[in-house]
Amino acid sequence: MRNLILPFILLLMFVFSCRENDIDEGLEQKNASYDIYVAGRENNKACFWKNTIKTDLSNGDGIGTINIKVENNDVYVTGATLPNTANNGIEYFWKNNVRTTVKQYLNIPNNVQYYIKSFTVSNGDIYFSGYVENPATTSAFDKFEMCFWKNGVKTILYKSQYYTSAESIMIDGSDVYISTAKVDNTQNVEYGYFKNTIFTSIPSTYVYNFAKNSTGTHLLYQNNFKYYSKNINTNTDTLIGDYNHPVHVLGKIISHNANNDLYTIQSSSSGFYFKNNLQTIPTFSTLPYIQDMFILDNNIYMIKYNNNLYPDPNNPNMTYNGKLFINGVESQNITSISNAGSGYYSTGTFNSIYVVEN
Repeated sequence: MRNLILPFILLLMFVFSCRENDIDEGLEQKNASYDIYVAGRENNKACFWKNTIKTDLSNGDGIGTINIKVENNDVYVTGATLPNTANNGIEYFWKNNVRTTVKQYLNIPNNVQYYIKSFTVSNGDIYFSGYVENPATTSAFDKFEMCFWKNGVKTILYKSQYYTSAESIMIDGSDVYISTAKVDNTQNVEYGYFKNTIFTSIPSTYVYNFAKNSTGTHLLYQNNFKYYSKNINTNTDTLIGDYNHPVHVLGKIISHNANNDLYTIQSSSSGFYFKNNLQTIPTFSTLPYIQDMFILDNNIYMIKYNNNLYPDPNNPNMTYNGKLFINGVESQNITSISNAGSGYYSTGTFNSIYVVEN
């Protein structure tokens, strides 16, 4: 009997061991891990954090970051000289911490006016969009060229004696989408978007960025003080909440990769966002403003902060506090003080977030 019991016990141990391994493997499959990238600056130097580990960007002193993107383990960060990155446009970009001057990369001649607003990357190809003064103008009516660049090669979309802005760029397969305020030679402003070189007008007072999900490509825009998303594929418009804002402010629409939900920030100086057209006010933090959001696999990544990035010089000694939250739980924070020695801007900020599954 004793000889029969021992093999039976060994068999049971083997079965339970296999079951435990199966459970562990199942948990690993269901619980994906993520790399969280935050672009910002600290001690007046451009940098980014990967999972809270900071990397100072080369030649980044006195430069503020604008955006961060990650593709195939390559990290791209855009930036501009402080104090006001919004007015400078994109002046630099880093790929894996190697800095490149955008003007040189795009072969823009010296002593011409230009403004590069948007950047993206797709399958390793680098895209910029903006306007540049035409160095070979033949008349006043083609002084400025509205363009996009793919790997430094320029495509001209529109010419006018007035500059035309490019608000956002998105790549979908071989198609290039650019939202724009197109200004003709009579100074008439027409809002809409280019798909490749074809322009489509949208009755609006401002246009923002694109987001894509399984229902189509969506463009965020403002009209009559309200925000809408336009499904370009179906030509349908959706009112986002019932929020009025009398002037143009920042806006961003974000798609959820796991379903068709769309999230919208209507201003980085507001404390709420919209999930589809339902307004949501985060209550997990007393920080009043949302700087950026990223949605991935039902996880909400959010940067919140407590004051403008560039305080009033008349009230310079203001403390900036920025925090990263994951599903409402604080993950990372940064604090800095603006003063005359820093040029009256906060020397440490969180500006942009990007998340990838690893």
